[in-house]
Amino acid sequence: MRAALLSVLDSQADTRTVPAPYRSIAGARLVERQLDMALAAGCETIACLANTVGREVMDLQHRAEAAGARFIALREARKLSGLVSAQDELLVLAPGVLPDEDAILKHLAKPCVLVFPEDPAVARGYERIDAHFAWAGALLVRGTAVEQLAQLPEDVDTPSALLRIALQSGVRTHPLETRLLDETVWLRDPSPEELATRERSWVAGHANVAPFSAPGLAIAERMGARLAQDTMGGNLPRVLSLSSALAGLSGLSLALGGWTLPGFGLAGLSALLFAMEEVVRRVSSAGQVRPRVPALAQAIAILLDPLLLVLIALASPEEMGWLRLFVPAVLLGLLHLGERISASKWRRTYADRIALIALLIPAVFFGVTQPVVAVLSLAVLITLFLTAEPRD
Repeated sequence: MRAALLSVLDSQADTRTVPAPYRSIAGARLVERQLDMALAAGCETIACLANTVGREVMDLQHRAEAAGARFIALREARKLSGLVSAQDELLVLAPGVLPDEDAILKHLAKPCVLVFPEDPAVARGYERIDAHFAWAGALLVRGTAVEQLAQLPEDVDTPSALLRIALQSGVRTHPLETRLLDETVWLRDPSPEELATRERSWVAGHANVAPFSAPGLAIAERMGARLAQDTMGGNLPRVLSLSSALAGLSGLSLALGGWTLPGFGLAGLSALLFAMEEVVRRVSSAGQVRPRVPALAQAIAILLDPLLLVLIALASPEEMGWLRLFVPAVLLGLLHLGERISASKWRRTYADRIALIALLIPAVFFGVTQPVVAVLSLAVLITLFLTAEPRD
């Protein structure tokens, strides 16, 4: 089994500032980001050193348990001996350190102490371990180190003590690139400016916006990424999903009342807001092992195409009978097929309902909805042969 030791104990002298473990990055506290990394590294038990169990620690517990991990808050490091056996592994992250997740997963697959060259790490507050290196704030040790920890005084700095035990027992060190420090990828006790820089790179790295081969999604997702950066940690995803649902229902109501053109306009707005919501939610939940998808967002993802199907049928002449539903069903089915079998660079194009609605609005205005849908179906069918993944 693998366990993790986190800490919200902070030794800063200025009590007016927010302790480093509780500073926010991309809508979550630093210690919550550490938790996400520990879970991604396979830790099943999370121990957290804390003087008191306040709201922040409770939030941390809920985050761990939502991912299926066991969480225990400790005031005394000696109690670790009851959680970690000699056969287990313990991942230790120093308080106030925000590591690079890729480096953690790559280099701490086996017992190891991650270090930086002492210049410039020591000047930036990292703990020196010898004449050449400083501890980066992350290590993995065998459970036997916890037994030695129990023999030390109660007031010992637990992460530093485990570092010394690991080094004395011969655990190897792995030097990291100073680039991680220079590019503010790896932080310790970060300033607001460093957090802002890291947050911008976090959003850019996790937004995963669509290319302009899917123009509707490309525009909507870039708008969502901009909003995500400005409103981290708020209720924006919920507001966007509710707005999307209301726009879709309003569009359906108008179309049923004979106002099909405004109905399509509101359906396009619904698709736009939902694409923005997906980006904001993707950024805010990035790093979590099992991010929860709200029920409303799941419902919108399922019902958006049926809404479009009904709108196309309502915009078509009644004398067409069952073809009013059949032709758009073929189009939407081919688009879903394209999302599955086309080359990866084209899949977002087939998923772009915003662009599809934008193409249909002029057809609705001129009363040629069904012919345009039929032509689009044929065009999509032809492109499937051109964009499909090659097969052996």
